[in-house]
Amino acid sequence: MISTLFAIILLGIIIIFWMNAARARELAVGISRAACERERYQLLDDSVYLQRVGLRWTPAGLRFRRMYRFDYSVDGRLRESGYVLLIGTQLEAVHIQGRHTIEQKREEQPAREEPVPAGKKDNIIPFPERRRRRSDEHS
Repeated sequence: MISTLFAIILLGIIIIFWMNAARARELAVGISRAACERERYQLLDDSVYLQRVGLRWTPAGLRFRRMYRFDYSVDGRLRESGYVLLIGTQLEAVHIQGRHTIEQKREEQPAREEPVPAGKKDNIIPFPERRRRRSDEHS
């Protein structure tokens, strides 16, 4: 009785894993197709293949991180290789032609860029006014 229940639970886990992997692969095919269309490249073989699987902690819990490779052609003659990174079923990045063409925005808010005052060099980042006052008080 217990061994039958254990076998059913194990089979259920395997089916869930397989369905999740199939869904992630379908997403990777669609993402790679869209990235190639946006860059006006030709997606070869209209498919992706799984190159790497790992585990990643996210705010939502433990997720699989999968890397799918795909082949594309810039000019119709040479075969190039790109990849799609997925965490669970969320897009992390797409890499084509030596650069990341898509990066999924994180939940964090981007830092606001303050305008650089005239006469300041680009490599100097000014501190907010309140930090300057605190450091001046201690000096």
